[in-house]
Amino acid sequence: MIKSITFKRIMEKRSLLHFSGSYLHIIEEAIDFAQEVVTDYFKMSTSEWKGYRYEVKTQKFLDDIEITDRAFAQICKYECIKGKNSSPPLSFDLYRICLQDKNILRAVHNPLNKVKLKPLLLYIITHELSHVIRFSKYYKDFFAPPWEKESEEAKVHSITYEMLRSKGDQSLDYVLDYYRLHRWNDKYFTL
Repeated sequence: MIKSITFKRIMEKRSLLHFSGSYLHIIEEAIDFAQEVVTDYFKMSTSEWKGYRYEVKTQKFLDDIEITDRAFAQICKYECIKGKNSSPPLSFDLYRICLQDKNILRAVHNPLNKVKLKPLLLYIITHELSHVIRFSKYYKDFFAPPWEKESEEAKVHSITYEMLRSKGDQSLDYVLDYYRLHRWNDKYFTL
């Protein structure tokens, strides 16, 4: 009897480490909201989104190389070739926003945190979509050296804050406050 109870608890914990069920609906809402906020901030038309090729994947659908323990999400860039047999073949960049389910859910289920899933996802996806736009518009090089990536990360945290600060949601304010030390500051102005 003890073995089956222990096995059941292990399986319950494992299921908490991946998005499923109602979580997927929350992710869809967060994507829609983030896309709207990013569209407004970067002054884009809705049709312009067609030019920015990206997808959001949960950990269940990621390859091993797309999984990290160091972040809530990361972006992978792929060059896709359409019509390999045509001359010339059409190629385009695809940015994959790789949500790290277990890292996000651990943060949300940590009793010491006040963070809730929906506001955290809103922040994460808004942040990552800002990167997609900045990489696509060549404001920043996806393959920049590490010191430039650190600066870019701080800049995008600042942009994300600017986009979300006026939403008047207390649970979102908690997430914004959490990331305050990650935003752009004077340390990035050194040579």
